[in-house]
Amino acid sequence: MRYQERIYIQNENGAVRNKDILNVNMSSDICVFDSPLFYLSGASKLDCTGSTSGTSYIITGDTETIPLGFNFTANTNSFVNTNAKFKFGIYKYTPIFSGFSTTPVYMSPLIDYSAFSATNITTQNVVGNNLSLDGEYLVKAFYQFGSCTDFLNRIGKTFDTSNNIGGTEYGIYNNDLDYYFIALKQAETPIFITSSSNATPFNQLTQRVLPVVDKQTVVPVPSNIVGDFVLTLNGLVLAKDLDYITSGSVVTLSGETFSDDILTVIYTSGGGNNLVSDVIDVNISITSGATDGEGANLIYYNTTTSKYEIYTSVTPLGTNGNILVMVNGASLASGIDYYQSTTKPKRIILEGDILIGDIITIIYFPVINVVNALDTNTPIITWSIPTAPELINGYFSLEVSSANTFSSFYYSAATDYVIGNTYYTLGFTASGTVGTQFYYRVKNEKNYTTICGDNVNTTAYSEIIPVVIQSNSINSY
Repeated sequence: MRYQERIYIQNENGAVRNKDILNVNMSSDICVFDSPLFYLSGASKLDCTGSTSGTSYIITGDTETIPLGFNFTANTNSFVNTNAKFKFGIYKYTPIFSGFSTTPVYMSPLIDYSAFSATNITTQNVVGNNLSLDGEYLVKAFYQFGSCTDFLNRIGKTFDTSNNIGGTEYGIYNNDLDYYFIALKQAETPIFITSSSNATPFNQLTQRVLPVVDKQTVVPVPSNIVGDFVLTLNGLVLAKDLDYITSGSVVTLSGETFSDDILTVIYTSGGGNNLVSDVIDVNISITSGATDGEGANLIYYNTTTSKYEIYTSVTPLGTNGNILVMVNGASLASGIDYYQSTTKPKRIILEGDILIGDIITIIYFPVINVVNALDTNTPIITWSIPTAPELINGYFSLEVSSANTFSSFYYSAATDYVIGNTYYTLGFTASGTVGTQFYYRVKNEKNYTTICGDNVNTTAYSEIIPVVIQSNSINSY
């Protein structure tokens, strides 16, 4: 980069016409600024001849950063000779114009050479969410320095190379000087919300005593029960699938009753948010580890907090007092014996110990209303994501299977992103007889096509929701 002083008239009277013979100095000082040279880790050159477009980042959190490491390899004396400071700008690709915008989405502060002169390396961490994700980005380096000519240096003249932005490709890309990367926000997890399907009045709880006689094992229950129910014997909660099994409107107990037993059933009958009853049979060693290391385990010992944790199968509606926990049939006190996590709604933290052989029952209303019992053959599934798409670069798939492994699909359908929209809906048709089991989930898949035509994908799945046909009436015509 070359800078030259202006040519000045060398006469004490100045330029006065017809008064003086002017003595003009036809030379001036020339200043050449040799830009420091560097290579950049954390980005690459924009080269479409390779197997991939370039360096890619999938941003998973609001504070996750992109590390850009500037390693200066030559002309570093320019920092000292001109008191130069370094900065860089990041410019986003605009597909509609097939070029990078000249307005930066991020401009770093000035960085003094003294901050990295010992190693000639400076790493700058740029918060991904500051870049207006998703997209492709250029990194351009700039310098602010003092003039190296005598006169301009005396008056404190400085230059800023960011005033001149140019390139030979894609508007402003210079392959010799600039670097390139791709940054996408991780596909967000779809969150189920209540829909108009499978829902009438909410949270209608009914309790009924079921009369029994000596040696009775088969007990009829009300035919209008929707979803799971709570079965108690003499005040103790029985565990579903361990102490009893159900088939339609009949309960089969694992043991015989006596005539003076009090058997009660608590249930919902109006649809809406059906009760969910989760049973955890502690029959193997309990997995332990640090916070959030539970994986797919429904019971976990947190070594960070020295607490036992249990997990619901689906996300509960509400907090603490809306969740009932029983151990071996005895009810625990909400807020004292257990409480719900503030960071993971499905995590219940226990104050006491859990032993091998314990049976834990969790009763709650779920957030989603299409769960457990189906009272319609055309359920509508509704979900949301926290951040509305800015591009139509993805889609949601509703996947329905007869197994929770989703090795094959009973039904699937897709809907594209809608710019600015966070709520989406799809439905499916359920067919079968009483006891037919289905599972459903929603997949969020983002697809970004780069300048070079490559695809960068990121996927997230919702929680898995079980549903079962509880009445053959859904097949009515």
